[in-house]
Amino acid sequence: MRKKAFLAFVLVLTLALTFGFMAPGLEAESPAVGGETFEEIFSYIQSLHISSPDTGDLQQGAIKGLMESLNDPYSEYLLPEQLSSFNEALDGEYVGVGVQLQPDENYPRVLSTMEGSPAAAAGIRPGDLVIKVDGTDISNEPLGEIVQKIRGPEGARVDLTIRRVGASDMDFQLIRASISTPTVSGNMLDESTGYIRIATFGEPTDAEFRKILSELIRQGAANLILDLRDNPGGMLQSAVKITSSFIAPGQVVVSTVDRNGEQVEYRAEDFPIGRNLNLAVLVNQNSASAAEIVAGALQDHGAATIVGERTYGKGTVQAMIPLKAGGALKLTISRYHTPNDRVIDGTGLEPDIKVVSPNLVLPMARSCLSPKVKNTVYLKIGGQEADVNGFNVPGVQVIQQQGVVYLPLRFVFEALGYRVDWLAADNSVKVSKSGLEAIISPGSGTIGINRQNYPLAGPIKFEGSETYISLQDLKPFKVSIVFEEGKILIEK
Repeated sequence: MRKKAFLAFVLVLTLALTFGFMAPGLEAESPAVGGETFEEIFSYIQSLHISSPDTGDLQQGAIKGLMESLNDPYSEYLLPEQLSSFNEALDGEYVGVGVQLQPDENYPRVLSTMEGSPAAAAGIRPGDLVIKVDGTDISNEPLGEIVQKIRGPEGARVDLTIRRVGASDMDFQLIRASISTPTVSGNMLDESTGYIRIATFGEPTDAEFRKILSELIRQGAANLILDLRDNPGGMLQSAVKITSSFIAPGQVVVSTVDRNGEQVEYRAEDFPIGRNLNLAVLVNQNSASAAEIVAGALQDHGAATIVGERTYGKGTVQAMIPLKAGGALKLTISRYHTPNDRVIDGTGLEPDIKVVSPNLVLPMARSCLSPKVKNTVYLKIGGQEADVNGFNVPGVQVIQQQGVVYLPLRFVFEALGYRVDWLAADNSVKVSKSGLEAIISPGSGTIGINRQNYPLAGPIKFEGSETYISLQDLKPFKVSIVFEEGKILIEK
């Protein structure tokens, strides 16, 4: 009888699944699924499913389902070995291939590659998507699991499939190596300008930072460039300590607000050894989390000029909760607010000086720390570099076609101190600076400057990923141009 009853139950269930869409009203009358229902389903699967599933696998699947239901790429369950790898990465020491990854829409995106690492040597670049590990597609897998797959024994091989804009998918065969890099590095750029790069915010970061900063000040640094480009973040406490080097004790660095609206303020504590420095902070679209906390706090307090691109916009805080059975639960518990109560989650920080041309960011930061009456750009036809305000910029090419000289549009205007924005609606370019707004419209063949139109002297050129404008089309911007024997000097 019991067997017949069970078969009848299965038959009814099958019919319900087959015709369920015909009676949507029944679904609304179903009781809410609670803990008892979950345990009941788990028990039936465990005891009856034809595959004889392993209990551990079922538990792992249930946990994975819980985490996925949050729709939050930053919340994840870390197995003991994943937790160990996570902590090692924050400290700058681990075995892997030397890539920093950030969650993206379906696949993780490469934020940066460590100098001298297997990934860097193979040619993997920031912005690449990792789509397969050892031939297995990793779409929508938790970042912690992907990192664990990439890491492994030193000397062992791992295959990564990379997707890059404008190229076919590429396979890289990498040999894992011991990666040991300090989280902070720095040096003097000239007799009065120091440079510090923070790769990530980990446990040793503050001590490393203060040691390097103190040494640069001892060497005569009156200006400092703090490079947070491609920094994925890290520990909130580390970000607070770094910021404390530049603002007065007691000032708010950041505040966090949880789901109940409870706000907690984190204030500067240490002696601000860098408070009297002229400070510029470099950011890009991969500057995230703790890096945004530092940049946002310094921007709000007027302690630094932020140079570069709009940041990533990861404005949430995760708690690392140790679990009794080992491992940890990394769980989003709050959003952070800058000192001026800005919420940047999903939007990012807007820089004070927008510079998208990668090789131009550092020279423009150096220029803003030592402001000049004029911006000067020196170029040469056929050359592969430029000079901007006395600083060398590699990778800049000037082209000449049918007697017309063309300059890289974004680079030249950004080097002259303009902000450049692409307007997707009509594929035009907006150039703006101190009350001047110009719209360069390739379609209409005009430049509109403060509502006065000028015809383009030459067509806008598109060479690869670069957009070029003719030298003559700079004249409506009232710049000084000297062009002799293939050499170009532009001043504004």
